[in-house]
Amino acid sequence: MEFVAKHTSDKFCLINNISTSIRGIISREVIGNILVHRDYSSAYPAKVIIEKDWLRTENWCIPRRHGNIMSDEFTPYPKNPLIQQFFANIGRTDTIGSGVRNLYKYTPMYSDGGKPELIEDDVFRINIPLDRIAADEATGQKTLSEREQKIYNMICENLHLSVEQVMAELDISRSTVFRDYAKIKKVTGAVYDKKTSTWTL
Repeated sequence: MEFVAKHTSDKFCLINNISTSIRGIISREVIGNILVHRDYSSAYPAKVIIEKDWLRTENWCIPRRHGNIMSDEFTPYPKNPLIQQFFANIGRTDTIGSGVRNLYKYTPMYSDGGKPELIEDDVFRINIPLDRIAADEATGQKTLSEREQKIYNMICENLHLSVEQVMAELDISRSTVFRDYAKIKKVTGAVYDKKTSTWTL
């Protein structure tokens, strides 16, 4: 948390008539997530990365689902319940699931409207925009182009949609399909299972 404080600016707001550091709340949640939800059997190093406009974390975990975690559609699950209870007892975390809710609540205040990205996979990633530029960039990345929207609609109609079908329907190359797939996965949270050749929305 001191590392985050050293390399990022702060914004204060009144919470229950008390001047509170929003950055402090955000950094507490992202660092707490790394420690409480990590898969400690992995040698993959946990990372806190501070860029010009972004605060990012990477942490190995055992995923219960894959894709974006939204504030209104996730079920809290303690991956390391003993560690979570310890952190709750010393006041470093609140109830299970409060971290996600707090990040969605306070990140827009900190970054002038930006939202956090929480992506659960083998490597759990958190991306926090630090300013308006990053927030606008993230908004642009979360919007599908007309062609990407067509492909997504095709997926919704046919969960076994093949790359060849998309190529033939839209007259585009295989590499373009895969590039559009990557964007669709990022924006919508859709997941493709190669074993069953099936999309999960």
